[in-house]
Amino acid sequence: MNQETSNPIYWDSPYQKEIKAKITNIRDSKLQFDQTIFYPGGGGQLHDRGYIIYQTTEFPVSEVFKEDDGYWHKIKMDKKIPLKIGEEVLLKLDWERRYSFMRAHSSQHLLTHVLIKRYRCQTTKANFEIGRVEIEVDKRLKLSEIVDAFREVNRMLHQGDEVVSIIVNQETYSSEYKSKIRGKTSDEKTIRLIQLGSEEGYDLVGCGGIHVKNLSEIKGIVLDTVKGNLIKYFVDELAFDFANQQRELMINLEEITEKKDKKLIELISNKLKNAETLIQGNVKLLKMIFENTKIWSEEINGKQVTLLELEQLDRQIIQSSAKELENNAFLGLLGSNDILYLLSTIESLPANEVVSAFGSKTDAKGGGSKAFAQVSVKNIENPFSVLKEIIKEF
Repeated sequence: MNQETSNPIYWDSPYQKEIKAKITNIRDSKLQFDQTIFYPGGGGQLHDRGYIIYQTTEFPVSEVFKEDDGYWHKIKMDKKIPLKIGEEVLLKLDWERRYSFMRAHSSQHLLTHVLIKRYRCQTTKANFEIGRVEIEVDKRLKLSEIVDAFREVNRMLHQGDEVVSIIVNQETYSSEYKSKIRGKTSDEKTIRLIQLGSEEGYDLVGCGGIHVKNLSEIKGIVLDTVKGNLIKYFVDELAFDFANQQRELMINLEEITEKKDKKLIELISNKLKNAETLIQGNVKLLKMIFENTKIWSEEINGKQVTLLELEQLDRQIIQSSAKELENNAFLGLLGSNDILYLLSTIESLPANEVVSAFGSKTDAKGGGSKAFAQVSVKNIENPFSVLKEIIKEF
């Protein structure tokens, strides 16, 4: 087979795991052959990996790519076993990787079809990893709509249907298929189409990737995350592992809260709302304190210093209020998790330099800026006393 003019073997024979071939070109650590079963990647689908076997030696194929002069296979060359043009070798796929991509890619075609049919939602981009797919769609869908689409996809996978590879020239493509396909059209001389369903099918798209022969080979998909227009999901074994892990988490939550299903969601939602209300209240309280530090301050080395112990407050709340600190003030707050927060509007008393001095005296770890810094004071007795001694030296 002339690899530059013939159709790729993986179009017609995606299940072929190995093939004998002759080396036709060598460039550094990259090889070309008179024929190949390796997919070079494209359309979001990664390239194949596998082995080039010469006599009894296996050379791992780390990368496959296509250029104008054909397909290249990158391997780690062995100087002790020189490969030469004309030598016959065995090309062997990493089949588990290949088959995982075949199932993932075909599942994406089906999901895209369902999203279009149910919600007029187009897929604009797709990327594949082993057992995982990420798609970007042209509009935001409700979570309930996405779950509904996944339910329909899994029903259709269980039902099973053919995945048909159609290879035609430009003339046949233009006259018979161009008006029927979804997605982009092609001007190439030879066009490869993937059709879901036998005979006329129900989804037709131009695609040079590798696919299964029947949708029933895909056992199921499970939603992972939704972020805006980005949908990520798992396929087959990884999907079921992920689903069981999520169910384990839910059971643990149910046991802790003694709530299930919607009642569990209501409980957590109410707790989060209460926590947000408490945070907002703490921020308001802290702003009031920052605006009136002189009430609690003491003069140390000619500087107004306020030291307060507020164990209920964390970094987020303190930073949200920090800009309210009055001028020419230095504030030390002992907050949650034994963290001492330092805030300064005194030019000659930078918070980060005080933290550095604190670390030199106690080996405590910390850092920050001139205006805001923090240091861990765990296992340090009376950190405020240490702080006062340091301020006296400035």
